[in-house]
Amino acid sequence: MNSRLLPFHPSHISRACTRPYRRSTLDLISSSVRRHHTGVADKDQTTPLPPSFRSLYRLFLRATSASVLAHPKATNRLRRLWRPIFDEAARVIRQIDDDRLPASQRNSLVRWYMRWERRVDNTLSLLYRSAVSGGLPHRVTQNLSHMIDANATLRSPIQPSKRPWRGQLPPDAPEYRIRPVKPLPPAQVEAGLHFHRARRLLGELVGMAEGWSGISLGRTQQRR
Repeated sequence: MNSRLLPFHPSHISRACTRPYRRSTLDLISSSVRRHHTGVADKDQTTPLPPSFRSLYRLFLRATSASVLAHPKATNRLRRLWRPIFDEAARVIRQIDDDRLPASQRNSLVRWYMRWERRVDNTLSLLYRSAVSGGLPHRVTQNLSHMIDANATLRSPIQPSKRPWRGQLPPDAPEYRIRPVKPLPPAQVEAGLHFHRARRLLGELVGMAEGWSGISLGRTQQRR
């Protein structure tokens, strides 16, 4: 594989996945993060995250690009797929940073974060194998990219169609009046049931794959 196609060489991921590049999670959260705490409630969103967490996220961004050979659209889709899990981890870090949190709850969140770190490490290994081989790991990342693309325009058959807002009309225009809801035909109701059942089964399948392999396959966010 030509390494010039990638923003960095895949061996960077390999070295990161085979050596401890972060301090102990308990030390990281209990000291490095909490020393920035000011006790102000609105400070939560401006408190700096640990440098190791930011480094991990930057490494993950580069790994997603390498896993699909730096394809721009596929890279953006995979980054959108995994962004929610990092947002959730950042919220947990900020919760641990709160001095008002009971010790038992803080310890529970620290254990959650340690499990989360192990899953991210395993996911980095998956992305590394996808970058250096064309086998099953690469097909997994490709399928995830296609799934995100399809999910962006996916709509339930029983969901009402959206109408564009026309701000030039007066407030009492007939277009703004609420129309009576008509009962859906049985075929459309059945199609809606199959649609939601298929999404639930897909979610359960992804959950089983994550639990079996100890990885994270991201979280999809459907547009409304």
